[in-house]
Amino acid sequence: MRALLCLVLIAPALAACGGRGGTWPSLAPRPGEISPMVPRNAGGGRCAEAPCAPPMAQTGAAPLAAAAPDMPPPTPPLTPAAAEAELTAIEAIIASAETAAGPARQARDAARLAAAGAAVESAAASRLDLADAALAAVLAPLAGAAFRLEALTPDDLADPALAARRAALAARLAALADQ
Repeated sequence: MRALLCLVLIAPALAACGGRGGTWPSLAPRPGEISPMVPRNAGGGRCAEAPCAPPMAQTGAAPLAAAAPDMPPPTPPLTPAAAEAELTAIEAIIASAETAAGPARQARDAARLAAAGAAVESAAASRLDLADAALAAVLAPLAGAAFRLEALTPDDLADPALAARRAALAARLAALADQ
């Protein structure tokens, strides 16, 4: 019975294929579906069918750098005064976080001790959640400071004193993250 039901359901699909003269539908891409990124030979076929020329030679496309007008040109290195000012701004962010992180960590540790044996829905557990959130808010600007510190290239820090100062700031950031 099941075999007969399957045959009845499949028969219209087989008849539709047979109505085309016995050929299956082609899997070749239609003209609008051909990607310009797929290498083609001179006859328009894929490279598996005939030897291909490099994509630039066959399409005559411009180089990628000229094809992307939205990309900004590379920025010149910072002057020593600008690099000094950037390091000073980063240091101010780190110093502010260091000042505020001590009391926030103490409050979090006290809340953690109070919530040690408490139930999940207790007031002590809620205070611990609030203390964790307050500490995270204090440390949040450090992500931006780390990003700005990483954005300074070796060309920006050609002066050894600036490179040493950047390394010291990176160590302070790491120490704050580890606590």
